[in-house]
Amino acid sequence: MENFLSIDYGTKRIGLAVNVAKLAEPLLVLENQIGAENSIASDLVLNQIAKICAERKIDRIILGLSEALMAEKIKEFAKLLQVKIDLPITLVDETLSSHEVERRMQDASFKLKKRQGPTDHFAAALILEDFLETL
Repeated sequence: MENFLSIDYGTKRIGLAVNVAKLAEPLLVLENQIGAENSIASDLVLNQIAKICAERKIDRIILGLSEALMAEKIKEFAKLLQVKIDLPITLVDETLSSHEVERRMQDASFKLKKRQGPTDHFAAALILEDFLETL
């Protein structure tokens, strides 16, 4: 089985998840400290993702693709990733993944404080979970 890194891109935070066999596991949330006004991601963020890919021997990146203006930002982020990391990148629909994470956390009776914290890595895991089901 290939090793995948799933990314839920956001202009403030970037959620990451990996797979363990056919199970998706939330990994971490990176703060997207954008330097230039028109930048999509900092070199620091891209370097962190590249390091994770090398350490975990990632074979493919799964990048959640949203809608409208955000879709364009995600495509630009994919281009930056491709330049930095020589791995195949698969764009998959991630519409409403954050809302699904919120619903699941409520259903699991997570406390409000936990639900209000960064959940981007859970969204990345959900994106990866959906992708793994297609294999």
